[in-house]
Amino acid sequence: MRKISLSGIGLLFSLTPLFAQTTKSLNPVASALFQNVKSKLSVEEKNFIAKKLGFILSGKKDLPFVLDKDSKDFPFGATVLPTDMNKDAKEEVFIVYGNSYTSGNAGSSVVLFIKNSSGVYEMNLGFPGMTPDILATLSKGYPDILVGGPGFEYPVLRWNGKGYDNYKSIKDSDYEMLKKTSADELSKQYQGTISQ
Repeated sequence: MRKISLSGIGLLFSLTPLFAQTTKSLNPVASALFQNVKSKLSVEEKNFIAKKLGFILSGKKDLPFVLDKDSKDFPFGATVLPTDMNKDAKEEVFIVYGNSYTSGNAGSSVVLFIKNSSGVYEMNLGFPGMTPDILATLSKGYPDILVGGPGFEYPVLRWNGKGYDNYKSIKDSDYEMLKKTSADELSKQYQGTISQ
């Protein structure tokens, strides 16, 4: 029978927490991004979303983000809108951010994070536009999304089972007739169900 030294066992147990340890705090970008937002996301998920966005801190409280070090003269804010659009108890997260430097005439861009079948958040949308409207029409369990912006027609995006694709355009004159809820309002309703 082999003998194991007590010092070897002690070293093994002292290292175990390093391998089992998970992140317990938000990174600085995630902290600024999710400040005052009620969400069921874990610290790791918030940090992951912040990393995927690639923002860096600007050093300004009112406009806390920039895209990169070369755009430090163009800081912007971001609005995080957690929802559960398909009522599956897995949070979807809209992020509306930017300014004319990042997003042209629209003045903002829209990103949507949705968990895939492996439980990892994937980025959808990612183009200039205003806070989306969530439409009453459904595809594969998710509602259609309309993203407004400058112009006279707005894209409607439809869930294909893995991501949102262009489905059709809605003319400005038909916009008021749509049955819709803004992502902002949907997020307020959803956050009202979370106790923190």
